[in-house]
Amino acid sequence: MKNNTKDVISTLQIIYNSTFMPIHLFENGKCICSIPASELPEDFIIAYRNNLISSNRSLYYYSTKEFLLVGMIKRDTNDLDIIIGPVSTTALSEADIDSLIASYCLPVDCKNQIWDFYDMTPRFTMSQFLNIMTLLNKELNGNIIDPFMYFGLTDTTKKQSVGKHHSHALIENKEHSQFHDTYFFEQQYYGYIERGDLDGLQQFIKQVPSFTEGRTSNDSLRQAKNIFISSTAIITRRAIAGGLDIETAYQLSDSYIQEAEKMSDQASVLALNATAAIDFTSRVAEARIPKGMPEDIYLAIQFIANHVNQNVSVKEIAKHLNMDRTTLSKKFKRALGFNISSYIMRRKLEEAKSLLTYTDKTVSEISEYLCFSTQSYFQNVFKAKYKMTPKEYRQNQKK
Repeated sequence: MKNNTKDVISTLQIIYNSTFMPIHLFENGKCICSIPASELPEDFIIAYRNNLISSNRSLYYYSTKEFLLVGMIKRDTNDLDIIIGPVSTTALSEADIDSLIASYCLPVDCKNQIWDFYDMTPRFTMSQFLNIMTLLNKELNGNIIDPFMYFGLTDTTKKQSVGKHHSHALIENKEHSQFHDTYFFEQQYYGYIERGDLDGLQQFIKQVPSFTEGRTSNDSLRQAKNIFISSTAIITRRAIAGGLDIETAYQLSDSYIQEAEKMSDQASVLALNATAAIDFTSRVAEARIPKGMPEDIYLAIQFIANHVNQNVSVKEIAKHLNMDRTTLSKKFKRALGFNISSYIMRRKLEEAKSLLTYTDKTVSEISEYLCFSTQSYFQNVFKAKYKMTPKEYRQNQKK
């Protein structure tokens, strides 16, 4: 027996309260319920629904060019359908918001409304999104499906196709003695990055031997970009292992990959590869965090890195780790050789160097952003550490 519309709305409210997934209920093509009530313009949701309704499947979803997920769950009697989303898998930029407004011919004054909507809507992984669709389908149609099987995300025919291509390629490469011979080169290359050995890396790059790369595309530019992406992924993880904080490493990786995707010639991508490797290695060298440290000390370092723009205290870090403040201080000093307060200051000053180099923020803005008590105090500790004022450091970087 199908649930009546009132019961469906009650269930949708419970699901929203648990997930904060935007939900819209349509009855015979008319939107009769939006949760939350004050969110995106209704025309926006109808535009998404129009892109979904043509499917003859009970469940259907698509991803927009802004990486938003939108899904539809239809009752098999076709009188009710639910639209979930749009939700993002990644943080939206201002350019994404502008693209949404242009794509759906929305008034420009909707911009703040859309920003507010995504500020209060959490990001969802694909797995979370599909499982919520499954739950809503159970509510509308009374049956439980496996979303990964339903949408063909575990396609055994693809496995067979790849396996067939792999076998033929393996036979042909052996007959022509063409082998992937980059493994030992890679171990040396990534080893320099993990150790933060900038001089060693620069010398090594000058002496790169000839070797055979795997073919990932028939297009030379796409091939170069694919190699760059896979290499950057490994560099990121080796840099983290070498002591670079996780958020810095992943954000830097994203930035370099986005830069590579803009390029239109193979040589530029290859040059960017060396630039990225040197950049990561330099940052690892600055981090100077020894391997094999206790896990709780590693987590303390990550917490400091992620809160460098706040007045983070030893007490707050200890609370985050469920540790006693005195125990944390002693353990940190024993593991790294300096006290945790000194490390907090060091990370703030390293962040200041980065902001002075890569942004147009004023010295006053940087001081305030990093929560120094006064600008003069910031300038004094910066000069004591680097033997020059923040202004002099910025001028040197520009030269």
